[in-house]
Amino acid sequence: MRILLIHCERFEYIVRDKAVEEAEELDESNRAGRFENVLVVFTSVEKEDVKDPEGVVGQAGKEILEVYRSVKAKCILLYPYAHLSSELAGAIDAMSILKKLHAILLQEGVEVHRAAFGWYKGFTLVNFGHALAELSRSIRPGIVEKHVEKKDKFHRFIIMDEDGVEYEVDKANWRDCEAFSKSGTRISLLKTFVRNELEGKAGGGKEPSHIVNMRKLELVDYCPESDAGNMKWYPNGMLVKDLIMDYAFKKVALPWGAMKMQNPLLYRTDVEAIRQLQGEFHERDYRVEDNLVLRFASDPGAFPFVQKTVFTYKNMPFKVYEEAICFRKEQKGELTGLMRVRNFWMTDMHAFCMNDEQACEEYFNLSLMFGRLMDNIIAGGNWILGFEVVEEYYERYKELFRRIVKALRVPAFFKLMREMTHYYAFKNEFQAILPNGENLQISTVQWDVKNGERFNICYYDADGVKKPVGVIIHASSFGSVERAVAAMLENAAGRVSEGKPPMLPVWLSPEQVRIIPVDVGKHLEQSIRVAERLEKEGARVGVDDRNMTVSKRVAEAKTHWIPFIIVYGDREEQSGNLRIVVREESTLEKDHVEEMSLEEFAVYFRKKVEGMPTRPLYVPRELSRRIIFVPMRSS
Repeated sequence: MRILLIHCERFEYIVRDKAVEEAEELDESNRAGRFENVLVVFTSVEKEDVKDPEGVVGQAGKEILEVYRSVKAKCILLYPYAHLSSELAGAIDAMSILKKLHAILLQEGVEVHRAAFGWYKGFTLVNFGHALAELSRSIRPGIVEKHVEKKDKFHRFIIMDEDGVEYEVDKANWRDCEAFSKSGTRISLLKTFVRNELEGKAGGGKEPSHIVNMRKLELVDYCPESDAGNMKWYPNGMLVKDLIMDYAFKKVALPWGAMKMQNPLLYRTDVEAIRQLQGEFHERDYRVEDNLVLRFASDPGAFPFVQKTVFTYKNMPFKVYEEAICFRKEQKGELTGLMRVRNFWMTDMHAFCMNDEQACEEYFNLSLMFGRLMDNIIAGGNWILGFEVVEEYYERYKELFRRIVKALRVPAFFKLMREMTHYYAFKNEFQAILPNGENLQISTVQWDVKNGERFNICYYDADGVKKPVGVIIHASSFGSVERAVAAMLENAAGRVSEGKPPMLPVWLSPEQVRIIPVDVGKHLEQSIRVAERLEKEGARVGVDDRNMTVSKRVAEAKTHWIPFIIVYGDREEQSGNLRIVVREESTLEKDHVEEMSLEEFAVYFRKKVEGMPTRPLYVPRELSRRIIFVPMRSS
C-alpha cells in the first residue's frame, strides 16, 4: 500500500463518472464532501497487500494515526487514489482493504470519512504548508518505508570554504554568506549548488542537451520495447561504457586494493536483513515474484558475500569491488534521459574496517581518488562537494571533513540531520555542476555504522576472538555510469557557449582519429597505412572511404566530434607531413591545424592519452562498412 498524507486547511471533492465496473454504490455520505483541518490520505492498494491484508491495514492505521495526532487534524479522509502505484490490486480486494482500514481507524475514536472507490472525482485543496503537511509512506508486510522530504530531513546548513573555514547559513540568509564574497570559479559553483539544494533548481523546462547528443553520436537511446527508463546502448556507447568501467577497475579499485566479485541480480525480500536494507534506500522496487526483487544496489549481495568469508585483523581493511547492474522503479515523471533511469550500472566498492582510525584513512584516500576522477573525466574544475551528516557525527568527524576539503581545495556544503534516516552516519557527494546550472552526483563515499551488525559481518582479532567489523565504508566511483555519461555530454555541449566545438575527452571518444582520403581510388591505400601506424599506438581510427566530397566528409567528422581529422591527398603523400585539425584547440569559427609527420603525431597522440584505458574500435574502421543505428541524425 502506498499513501500520500496531506494536512489540508480545506479539502472538497465531488464524484463525476464511473472509473471501473466494480465501483461501489454512491450515497449521500460519499457522493461529495467538504472538510476543514483534515488529514487527507490518498491511498493506492497494491497487489501484494492482498496476501496479508490484516498486517498491511494494521501498519497503515498506525502510520496514519501517528501523523493525524502530530498535525492535530480534526478528522481523516481516506481517498482512493490509483496514481501512486503501477501494481494495483483488483477493485474488489482494494475496496475490502480500504473498508478494513476505515474500520480500524474508527475503533480509535477519531472522525474518519471515506471517499467512494472506483469513481472519477474532482477535488480542490488548500495545504497548510507546514513541515509535516506533506508526507508519504510505502507499506508492505513487515516494513514501512518513510519518505522524508528534504525540507524536513535537514535542519542545519554549513558552508566550508577551501581553507576549511565554516559558515553556518539558513534558507533565509544563505546568499549573504561571507564565503560568497570571495572570488573564484569554485565559489561560484558552490553558490549554484547551494541554491539548487535550498531553493530548488532554476531550470527552464528545456530538454537536456545530452538527450539529443546521445542519439546523434549513436551512444545510447530509448528502448520502447522495454520498461521506461531502461536504455539500449549502441556499439559506440558500449565502448564508452567499457572504458569507464576499465577506469573504475584498473585506475581506482585495483590500486586501492579491492578484489573484484560478482553477485546475483535477484534477492529475497523475506530475508530480514535484506528487507531492512531495502527500506532504507527509499526507492521503488522492481518486483519479479512474491518475495523477489531486482537488485537496487550492490549491498544486498556484497554483505552476505562477505558475511560468509573468513578473514582476520591482518586482512583489514578488507576491500571488495563490484560492477553492479541496479534497478530502481523511479516515477515516470522523474525519468530524464540518462540523468535518471530505472536500470543503471554502478561501480561499487566496500572497505570493512576494524576501527575508526582505519575507516578515516580509507574515507580520506577514497575522497582524494574521486577528486582526481572528477578532474580527469567528468567536469575538469566544474564540481564541488556536498555532504549529508547526522549532527553528532559532524562534530565528531569535523577534522576529517576539513582535511578532505583542504586537500582537494574544493569548497563544500553540509546538510545536517538530527537523526539517522539511512544506514550511513554521513556521506559526501561529488557534484558535477553543469553549464545549465543543474547538478549531478557522480561519486560518493559513505560511512556505514549499521550493516556490519545487521549482517553479522565479523573478523578474528590477534587472539582468535571473533569480533564485528567497526565501520563499513561504501564508495562508488561512478554511482551511475549513465549519469556520468550525461554529465560528460552536458559539459561537452557547454563548450559551445565559450565559442568552442563540443567534444568528449580524447581517451573516451569512440573514434579518435578520422582519415579522409582526397581521392578514394588514389589515396585510400596510403590512408589505411597511416591508420595502421596510429592503431599501433592504441588509436581508434576511422577511414572515410566513401565516394563523397571532401567537404561533406569533413563536416560529418566534425558532427561526430572526432578529436583529430586528417585529410590525406597528394600534398601529404609527397611531403610526408600531415595537416591535422585538432578539435580541442579549435573554435566554432576557425579550425586549429597542426602540421607534423606521422611519427610526430604518433608521439603527440600517445602523450594525449597516456595513462588512460584504451580499447579498439567497436565498429568497422572503413565508414563504407558501417551501418546507421540512428536514422535521420540531426547535426
